[in-house]
Amino acid sequence: MSQKKLSRNARCPCGTGLKYKACCYSKGFHYVVDDSGNVSRSVPLNEEAVALLEELRERFIAKHGRPPGPDDPIFDPEDMADEETRTAEMVASMTRAGIHPALIHAYKKTGLLLTEENRHLMPTSHVKEFEDAVDEYYALHPEEDEELDS
Repeated sequence: MSQKKLSRNARCPCGTGLKYKACCYSKGFHYVVDDSGNVSRSVPLNEEAVALLEELRERFIAKHGRPPGPDDPIFDPEDMADEETRTAEMVASMTRAGIHPALIHAYKKTGLLLTEENRHLMPTSHVKEFEDAVDEYYALHPEEDEELDS
């Protein structure tokens, strides 16, 4: 199925209600639309991600004796912990790394990890959702300093 870039004049799929050209168009990804009208986000992959996907593909072939198809999961469900366990492990890792509690709160609330390195790859609505969760943390903890060093 072929895909083409979403029109700049279309409403942005991220949910802000703005036109795509005034919202996410200039970010580091593109929204694409297929022949059936389904919209998805096309995000460039760095070399590390490409290598990881190739490793996962090779493991799939070794396990199933065939290449993965379009309906096969990228990650083997047997190798993955449930969402609650993954979140708990991530929060524990963030805490050990000294990540600011406001960012941990935002991660727990949104499931997103917003950094300066990936901000350009996030839809505007996701950036806002994360930033709103950080603001919520400070509203709940007014004694905290609002400067994020982590």
